[in-house]
Amino acid sequence: MTSLFERLDEEEAIVRGELAALRDKVAQAEERLARLAITRDTAASLLGREPGAGSREPGSSQPSGAADAVPSEPDGPEGTAGFEGGGPELEELPLEVAQERILALLAQAGRAVRLQDIVPAIGESRVETTRSRLKAMAKKGLLIQGPTAWFRLAPADTEEGATTADS
Repeated sequence: MTSLFERLDEEEAIVRGELAALRDKVAQAEERLARLAITRDTAASLLGREPGAGSREPGSSQPSGAADAVPSEPDGPEGTAGFEGGGPELEELPLEVAQERILALLAQAGRAVRLQDIVPAIGESRVETTRSRLKAMAKKGLLIQGPTAWFRLAPADTEEGATTADS
């Protein structure tokens, strides 16, 4: 017969597994939401609208946050949902624009994001270009890389100390 403590250990392990699966699902949903918000802001700026508030399509009865959470169509392999023909948003971005979009994306995500997810989210065309920009930003202490190909914002209180610790 199984002891009470063994049964409790088994039940605890099951619940821990369920929690880990839920945390992973929440992390994926947060990442998708951050990508959708960046895509929305990019589309708004390309269409000459102000990003953020008021950038929803006319006739939408959803509040801005709800519209961001439910995409009208899934992202394609290049993250171009809602764009016609993969236009200028997939060209190589100017350095300042790319850095601004990267910082906004990582700030919204609030955690580390994979390089392969950053590239389409900011509208960049080449993984190698984005990788070099991310590494340069990490050297400046703006970002932290770890594990490989995952980037997050550096804590605000570290300015010069982060550059040598993560190189």
